[in-house]
Amino acid sequence: MESKGHYIDGEWETTKSPDGKFQRENPAHPSQTVFRASWDLVSVDRAVQTARRALPEWDRLDVEGRLPYLEQLAEIVDSRREDFAKAIANEVGKPLWEARQEAAALSSKIEIMTDEGLELTRERHPDGLDNGRWRHRPLGVVAVLGPYNFPVHLPNGHIVPALLNGNTVVVKPSELAGGPMQIYFECLEEAGFPDGVINLVHGPGEVGEALSTHRGVNGVLFTGSWETGLEIKRQTLDHYWKLLALEMGGKNTSIILDDANLEQSVHETARAAFQTTGQRCSATSRIVVREEIADDVISRFCELTRRVTTGDPVEEDVFMGPLASQHAMRKFMEAQQRDESGELEPLVSGGAREDRDGYFVDPAVWLAHSVDATGEHQGREIFGPDVVIYPVETDEAAVDVANATEYGLCMSVFTSDRERFESLAYDLQTGLLNLNQSTAGASSRLPFGGIKKSGNHRPSAILAGQYCTYPQSQLRAEAGWNDTELEDPPLAHLSDGT
Repeated sequence: MESKGHYIDGEWETTKSPDGKFQRENPAHPSQTVFRASWDLVSVDRAVQTARRALPEWDRLDVEGRLPYLEQLAEIVDSRREDFAKAIANEVGKPLWEARQEAAALSSKIEIMTDEGLELTRERHPDGLDNGRWRHRPLGVVAVLGPYNFPVHLPNGHIVPALLNGNTVVVKPSELAGGPMQIYFECLEEAGFPDGVINLVHGPGEVGEALSTHRGVNGVLFTGSWETGLEIKRQTLDHYWKLLALEMGGKNTSIILDDANLEQSVHETARAAFQTTGQRCSATSRIVVREEIADDVISRFCELTRRVTTGDPVEEDVFMGPLASQHAMRKFMEAQQRDESGELEPLVSGGAREDRDGYFVDPAVWLAHSVDATGEHQGREIFGPDVVIYPVETDEAAVDVANATEYGLCMSVFTSDRERFESLAYDLQTGLLNLNQSTAGASSRLPFGGIKKSGNHRPSAILAGQYCTYPQSQLRAEAGWNDTELEDPPLAHLSDGT
């Protein structure tokens, strides 16, 4: 895909004095370049200033004036599903069937946010308070920093509520996935959004840093790693006006109890562990299983792991594509060399696929002999197909192991007993908790966000409009004055007695 450059003030423009260039290889065929672009830091400032100029008019359109633009966008992105899917497959490495799911989710997200999501930020008039109301006001200019694993779906989840609620936006996509976001901005352009309302700047981490730390930005909406999210917090510590909504990954656990349906639990857990080649913040990377069924679960899970089909994302019958980058593959391969001082026993050895020239790997499964929340496999978000299994004797032990992580995004419990599930639910420390569904199961009609290292208490999905706004309370009275007001305190005490 040929880069059109940045999109600023309603125009595509290439960088005249670049600070650098980058190119994106196809992770399935690294010798193939699929996107290249130039970048510069000056364009970041111009994009922010442009968004600031466009803000008052966009805000004053009010919700009803902004809705038609979003509704038009939903139609256009839906018409380009296949374009999105092919770009995602080529740049990110998702199999086409999965890339098509992401493409289809774009219009669905817009429909949800312009319906149920919008109701959460509508003006409120409390019963019995005739002169009182409260409304949600836009933050101002918001920066959206997108990830590579869901290069359009996740930024779309920030962009839509931000625009709908009167903000203007500057987007910086991952340098690993510039093409899909370019298609998204072609859709925005076709939808006719006013100039400057939404802008695009390409580039590596330096561009993201310049954008998130720009003093003209009022909010940073970020999806990515804990390490990068922490750096954003540090760099904006004195930006008292700036809201941060940070979704920073997970180390997610599935608990399989002794009364669970084994076929269901094993297949759901394997799907969540290996879909997107383990590169989901909601991927299962820890399995806690009751000892009574541990041998059976381990045998079934390892068998499924060995059956995972890996190949070029555009091939048929491929479940798992390559990892997204050489860096991701190096990180995964380094982890495979460590067994945490012998406390992890390899059940299925993961490693590079020697029969392919891309960033293809085989998934890994480990049996834990102890619990270490700081271990390479047990504590770090490897962001690849790597799973650790923990047999436990009791439900209480299952909870303890599940909570023994610095992350808190997703957990699942597999059991036939709903009361047993409810009992565990009180103690499990997680933002999303599923029953007999994998950790990768989520709905845009529910909040999506985690605790601990997984987020900063700004859940996304249906609640996204709330972190794109701030509440403004109003008490209103009719204009006019009555001298009897001076007869009662406190104004009576201001009277001169005449």
